[in-house]
Amino acid sequence: MTSMQDSLRLADVDPLVFTERARAGQIVGAVALDVIMPLAVLAAGIVVIVAGPPALGWLVVVAAIALLAVAVWLLGRTGRTLGAATVDARIVRRTTGAAAGGSALWALASGKLAMFDLRRGRDPFAPAIAAFAFPEAAPSAAPGRARRGMVPTLLLDSGERLTLDTALVLGRDPSAPADAPAEVYRWADMSRTLSKSHVRLEWDGRQVWVTDLGSTNGTFVRGAGASTPLLPHQRTPVPTDVVLEIGDRTLTVRDAA
Repeated sequence: MTSMQDSLRLADVDPLVFTERARAGQIVGAVALDVIMPLAVLAAGIVVIVAGPPALGWLVVVAAIALLAVAVWLLGRTGRTLGAATVDARIVRRTTGAAAGGSALWALASGKLAMFDLRRGRDPFAPAIAAFAFPEAAPSAAPGRARRGMVPTLLLDSGERLTLDTALVLGRDPSAPADAPAEVYRWADMSRTLSKSHVRLEWDGRQVWVTDLGSTNGTFVRGAGASTPLLPHQRTPVPTDVVLEIGDRTLTVRDAA
């Protein structure tokens, strides 16, 4: 069975999925350290040159220019300038999530760059698709037994048991579009962590497929020690006996056998 990383091409994936734009305070802090501080040092150096001694003034000017040059170099190479690193952010291209490269100044001036918060979201430099190791399939008690007519069962943490004999949309107040018909199940959620139409589950006779429907809080496959987020609107195969985290709720997919 292939992993999510094998089944999706990089071109199909939003390179900035699960990232979070930096807040205004972070942007101001980074600009203050990367631009305003070196310019202030440069201005101080010019004042010293005029007022004397000139040698000290030129030394300060060279230091200021060096700070600006290092900032531009780091911006083009990694997007982690001194200011960005201090506020725990990265500055990358809006369209690709890559560093600005040799045209960093032009990209910055033309508004092609954006700053992303590394504390609240995924680092744009990290893989957009997290590899998920599917567990080894448990040996069946009757390997040759036919599976026709057998369908998986969904065990909800609220105690309900649903049979996945057709496509099913779960959510706080779900609906299915006419071009993708499905049964709907309204799952009571006082915490409101479920979106109205949160997730779609399907059984094709051999495989369970899960699609996060662009939910606010995401859909996660619980693994050993960590949970793997599903990419929004990407139809993804999941193994049976797996636990899905849907907002603050969980459900378990039980084998059709």
